[in-house]
Amino acid sequence: MEQWQALEEALKRLNGLDNDSEKRANIIQYIKKEETIAIFAYGSLMWNPIKHVKDTIRDCTLQEYTKGFFCRDFIYRGTTDCMGLTMGLKPRKNSIVKGDILISDIDQMISFLEAFIERETPIDTNGMKMDIYTYDFLLVTQPDGESTKSALTCVVNTNSKFYVPMELSIEEQAEIIGRSYGINGTNFQYLHKIMDEYRERKLLDTKTREMEELCKAVLRFRQSLVEEDRRWLEMFDKCATKDERQIQIKLRSRNNIQIPSGA
Repeated sequence: MEQWQALEEALKRLNGLDNDSEKRANIIQYIKKEETIAIFAYGSLMWNPIKHVKDTIRDCTLQEYTKGFFCRDFIYRGTTDCMGLTMGLKPRKNSIVKGDILISDIDQMISFLEAFIERETPIDTNGMKMDIYTYDFLLVTQPDGESTKSALTCVVNTNSKFYVPMELSIEEQAEIIGRSYGINGTNFQYLHKIMDEYRERKLLDTKTREMEELCKAVLRFRQSLVEEDRRWLEMFDKCATKDERQIQIKLRSRNNIQIPSGA
């Protein structure tokens, strides 16, 4: 009983599930039946998953959703002075999103969920929460095209002040991604690593070709920067730890240097 009460309390911490007791009850019943808990990974969780993952089902498909750079990031791939962009999902007819299902056993489900919450709803040093997601329990199709599994999924929180309400052009996205950086690295590294996963696995969803074009546009934008800014970003790309990146971010902020949005 304590185990399921702990799950109930953990689900209450997820925006979108916090005020929906019926949905939480349905999720708990499903997890009891399956004896596992799952998360749908479509971004950095594909190449950098959280702890307590026992099994991964790769190359799965979420129907009737599209992914895109709909969220402002001021921690992982951006700062409050130079916000980056991170991916989220939106419902969209005739669209699909490729990704993985990350699975944990019920004996580790609380630690699994806590790691997920900490990763996807971080808080910066000033206590500001990056509430860019609302969470849903969505049906994901497995690689055989027939089997399905319900999984917790990060969907765009349209009520967040960090939500990007207007769909940006590829060039507008490229300018932001091309100049932004945070404690996990540059925004371009984030995009590039996601696309590396898609290329290596030969994944194709509704946004794959557009993201390929976005990669090319970011490279063009970087080449348009003055040499000093371009060299600084290249140096930051080589920082190996969060501590190194935090030092460089503080130095740049102290000197009040910002990379311009255009050439």
